[in-house]
Amino acid sequence: MARENAFNPSHVETVRSVSRQSPGRFILILIVAAIPAFLEGFDTNLFTYGAPYIVHNVHGTPALLGNVATGFALGIAVFSMLGGYLFDRTPVKYTVMASILLFAGCTVWTGFVSNPVELWIARLGVGLGVGIFQPAGAALLGDIFWETRGRALSVFSVLFGLGLFVGPYLINPFLPHYQTPFVLSGIAAIISLILFQIFIPRTYKVLERQHLKLSGIFNRNVIILSIAIFLFGITLFGFLSYYSDYLINILHLPQGTSAGIYSMGGLGGLLCAFPIGYIADKIGRKRGVSLASLFIVIGSFGMFTVSAAVTPLYILTFLFGAGWGIYVGLSVGLAQDSTDDAMAGSVTGWIYLIFNVGALLGGPLFAALIPSGFVMAGLITLGLTSLLSFLLTLFTQPVLRSNIVPE
Repeated sequence: MARENAFNPSHVETVRSVSRQSPGRFILILIVAAIPAFLEGFDTNLFTYGAPYIVHNVHGTPALLGNVATGFALGIAVFSMLGGYLFDRTPVKYTVMASILLFAGCTVWTGFVSNPVELWIARLGVGLGVGIFQPAGAALLGDIFWETRGRALSVFSVLFGLGLFVGPYLINPFLPHYQTPFVLSGIAAIISLILFQIFIPRTYKVLERQHLKLSGIFNRNVIILSIAIFLFGITLFGFLSYYSDYLINILHLPQGTSAGIYSMGGLGGLLCAFPIGYIADKIGRKRGVSLASLFIVIGSFGMFTVSAAVTPLYILTFLFGAGWGIYVGLSVGLAQDSTDDAMAGSVTGWIYLIFNVGALLGGPLFAALIPSGFVMAGLITLGLTSLLSFLLTLFTQPVLRSNIVPE
């Protein structure tokens, strides 16, 4: 269970107790628990980079890109709060494993859909799976040790970035055919299931039974972070819905060049998430959140103002990815810092829920603004929303003491 309904019995092996045994066991727990983030990133960029070809093959219109991204975000949003809620009340191990199984089936189905309705349902199913394992996994990582919360959550971000980075390179050689990469995504999910079963203890932590109220998660920091992360949801899903289309069909960059630039979003998170998480643990997660948000602002405005200048596009997409890769994780970390230990899962689920509600609007907003010009749509959907999000992070308060209850 996420908690045992009694005081700590010495015979109960928990994620926390195993993590204390040695640095090696702690690192193993972090990596295995974060593998679902790789699955999410890998599937995300398989789909978003291959989407123009998939939409063409199912005889959809360009507007379908935004609609499908909305379906994916809807699936995540519907189950985000549930994933965090279950972390606080049920065995997180089996919660995550069930969601990975759903994800596996739907990511494979994505490669074999034959019409727009099937595509929308398949991506909705992927979103439902992600919606559960995303907050549950982030809560698992962030709630082990207060002192390493930023670094632990950065492991989730690093593996997510690795998946994002690998996705375009793996699917690109197969295009316009794309079935095999999605089968590989499903196989990776099954491997993740096996590793979870072997290495993650059934019990997460042992605490005295408490009466939990959702209202207990709301305070100044959580409210500000909720608005900031809502705006970033719009930013990110505007990017995911239309940035590859911008590179390929608006700037008319070669296919290999477009794949390289697009993959920088993943590489930025892969290379920078852990250093930023480490810095945040040292200087305060409030400052880490603002730093990550600033990178997103620079990348968002820059990507749509340098036209087809390839080198700046590489750099600016990398900066966007560096911020994106850790921003949500550090926002979750600061929210966990700001609430009771017993509510770590619920506040994590709340942050992801609000993030994904914002994400529902990113694709449709970008699509609605395209008649004003693709660049203008990008500057508003990505640039303006990311700037407002950054400014809000400046009003959060630092948290300097651990809120984790010892077992």
